[in-house]
Amino acid sequence: MRGLRAWPLAGVLLLALGPARPAEAQQAATTRQVTVQNETDLKLDQLYLSPPAAADRGANRLGDAALAPGGNFRIRLSRDAGCTFDVVAVWQDGQEESRSAVNICRTPRLVFGDPATPRRDAAIANRAEVALREFYASPNGLEGWGVNRLGDQPIAAGGSFTLRLRTRDCVFDLRAVYADAREEVRSRHDLCAERAVAFDRSTLPPPVAHTLVLVNQHLETVQEVYVSASMDADWGPDRLADPLPVGEEATVTLEAACQADIRIVFPNGGAEERRELDLCTTPRILLAPGWVLGAEPVVAATGGMDPAPADPDAAEAPLLKLRNAGTLPIIEIYAAPPGEPRGVDRLGADVLGVGESLELEAPDGDACIADLVALFRDGREVTRPGVNLCQGEEIEIR
Repeated sequence: MRGLRAWPLAGVLLLALGPARPAEAQQAATTRQVTVQNETDLKLDQLYLSPPAAADRGANRLGDAALAPGGNFRIRLSRDAGCTFDVVAVWQDGQEESRSAVNICRTPRLVFGDPATPRRDAAIANRAEVALREFYASPNGLEGWGVNRLGDQPIAAGGSFTLRLRTRDCVFDLRAVYADAREEVRSRHDLCAERAVAFDRSTLPPPVAHTLVLVNQHLETVQEVYVSASMDADWGPDRLADPLPVGEEATVTLEAACQADIRIVFPNGGAEERRELDLCTTPRILLAPGWVLGAEPVVAATGGMDPAPADPDAAEAPLLKLRNAGTLPIIEIYAAPPGEPRGVDRLGADVLGVGESLELEAPDGDACIADLVALFRDGREVTRPGVNLCQGEEIEIR
């Protein structure tokens, strides 16, 4: 009888204690979860959740990973954070979408785009011998090309990629931009009827060949010469078959647009560069002390050679060129002597678009050294301390 009376008590004790809750259940009791669903055809670069009327957006909830089209991402929030948030989504093209006072307790899923909108997938092949740097797809009749669908991932020669669009449209204008800046456009292509498209540069006219005569009136032999289109990402091959001694000249031929950059290298490894020369109006270049300083052609098209400046130090100092190599426009640029306030925004009401460049003057007379700060449209700042603005070089901000 004593054992029978003890059995119900033991059962009550087990029911009171209950089964041990797993760690995930305990975590769920202390956090809220919201699922982000991207039903657009653009990458979601950043997502911010902040209390209504907060002073700032807070941290990017996606971290370093963008949310691809068709993807989902789960965000965990402390229960102490409440239920109502202001939501800001930033897309890969820099556009923003804002939603005010979203109650994530009632709606724990944030859907961007319309899941009912059809998906269009097309296989894009690069059959050219040049890498594909950018690709655009715009509904026919719509102004502007929109976002670069390749992002920062070029397609090598012979490669391919899948173009994914979320749209009810079928007819698109397609634009391929190659590494040498030449473009190929296909107008009114029906992606619903033909889902495989190849670009091979067959519709492009043959490139124009330019002949450039280089005259060495410098102080020593020129060991190497590089000439490439100003839009190219690298210098390409050495154009000299043999070193170019002082007093002699060499002829190089290249297929490119008129605007080109030139780099000469001396036997000791020293180098000089000249940017954005017009090869169509300056077919003969004098390499002499000071040739990189002037803005005008250093040799006339008739072949006569202009003398080098008597005092190169007295010539106007070349300006630093800052190029936007990022994926979003730069909206503010500051250049100030180290340790001093930023001063005025050098862009003013303008923006520096992707791939565009800007020349910067020294902030204070002869003081060439400055700290550079560039602010991208998404709020990200890039700082380059101690930059020499009087060297006439080009730096990239990304």
